[in-house]
Amino acid sequence: MDKYDRILLAALLDNGRASFAQLARKVNLSAPAVAERVAKLEASGVITGYQAKVDMSKIGLPIQCVIELRLTSHGNQQAYEELTQIPQLTECHRVTGDPCVIMQAAVGSMPELEDLINRVAQFGFSKTSIILSSAVERRVPLDHLNGNGKKP
Repeated sequence: MDKYDRILLAALLDNGRASFAQLARKVNLSAPAVAERVAKLEASGVITGYQAKVDMSKIGLPIQCVIELRLTSHGNQQAYEELTQIPQLTECHRVTGDPCVIMQAAVGSMPELEDLINRVAQFGFSKTSIILSSAVERRVPLDHLNGNGKKP
């Protein structure tokens, strides 16, 4: 990855629907050159897909939270499979440390949050934190890469 690829990735993270012409203006390359670079980033698996950012509150889910879960039975694969079936969970990560799982969820009301907490608690001890605001949205730290795609 060179500086053009990093700029392209940053631009696509900002606006995944940008046209090749728009991207070309940002990186100072031709649209065909940008199209070729994007195709290579996709083929190599650096770009794995494109998705819309959704304002959860505007679709009736104004309460977002982080739930930490320490499983009663550590490594219980059935628990992980059951967690994937809970529609309010927007992310679910198996992690190291005290909690076994860290999840993000979005719900429409406090009673729905209480039901979610009760449902998750059947798998072990849980701790829930309501998200008030986000100082950093999902991002990719591209600045750590030098010209050859490796850490300096």
